[in-house]
Amino acid sequence: MPITWLHDEMLSPAWLREGVPTLFVFDEEWIARERLSLKRIVFLYECLLELPGVEIRKGDVVTEVRAFAERHHADTIQTARCPLPRIKRQGEELGAQWLDPEPFVELPGRVDLKRFSRYWRKAEKHVIG
Repeated sequence: MPITWLHDEMLSPAWLREGVPTLFVFDEEWIARERLSLKRIVFLYECLLELPGVEIRKGDVVTEVRAFAERHHADTIQTARCPLPRIKRQGEELGAQWLDPEPFVELPGRVDLKRFSRYWRKAEKHVIG
């Protein structure tokens, strides 16, 4: 049986699956290092409260996810693929199975992701019509 490890780049009900235990860990090291504001932490927490059945912990992500997986007798830890180095490192340490998110929109050709406005000019035609 798998578990789902939610991280801060996948706070959406689209990742929740019936009967699959799901965990989010407030990464205390990351919060301290990045000096996240209380406002940002509250925003994350409020997002999590909108997701039914998600267990919320704080501490070391790898330690907490491993303990959660053991408690649920999980054979797989699933999480969304993410380009952030800290999440990639944690996922690799956990041996996580990376899930690819559904793209917001399929765009033909090369897409410039350096500026949102350039991306949106191209994507808007496909999203809105």
